[in-house]
Amino acid sequence: MDTLCDTSSILMLIRIVPGMFTGDQFQCRTIHQVRDEIFRTTKFSQKYPWRNQYKDKIRCLPNSFATDERLKRYFDAIHYLIRNVAINEKTGHPFDLSFVDKIFLSYALANGYRMTTGDQNLVDFALKEFKEEFKGNISPLGMLNRWIEKRLITWSDEVHSYLADWKINNEDPQPDRQIRKFKKLTHRNYPGS
Repeated sequence: MDTLCDTSSILMLIRIVPGMFTGDQFQCRTIHQVRDEIFRTTKFSQKYPWRNQYKDKIRCLPNSFATDERLKRYFDAIHYLIRNVAINEKTGHPFDLSFVDKIFLSYALANGYRMTTGDQNLVDFALKEFKEEFKGNISPLGMLNRWIEKRLITWSDEVHSYLADWKINNEDPQPDRQIRKFKKLTHRNYPGS
């Protein structure tokens, strides 16, 4: 199943698997708005100074996807629900999605893609409001585990050092189940565990 990658998941994975968008075996997709956010946002230029080395590796879905009528309907529905204060029952607070989050979720729903994001608020919103259509979320570590299992990537000291940067950069925590699976697959501890 194809997986739509958000900004944080791309920044976590692209150094480990530079071919994640150019090799069909990885089944990764993203959108222009996410790519633009990576290269135009000041906080990312400071936090990830290496990101420009991968600019040509991040391939986006064609613009024809942006004109899809289903995408527009999903975007309008998401915008309406957020504007009318949909509440996250887990936190008791209103859902707060950025424009890019709304577009990202619209693409995932309209095209039947699973998502990879660490944004639990976005996942909770999708589960609450689009339970039937939502294909689920997989963590960045879950993606790595899947690729290791399929022997699409080989784990090395170099890529393990990139994984250690996730903790240094205060990236979203990864699920315990995936951390245990990672250790079983690589025979290495997940940084910080």
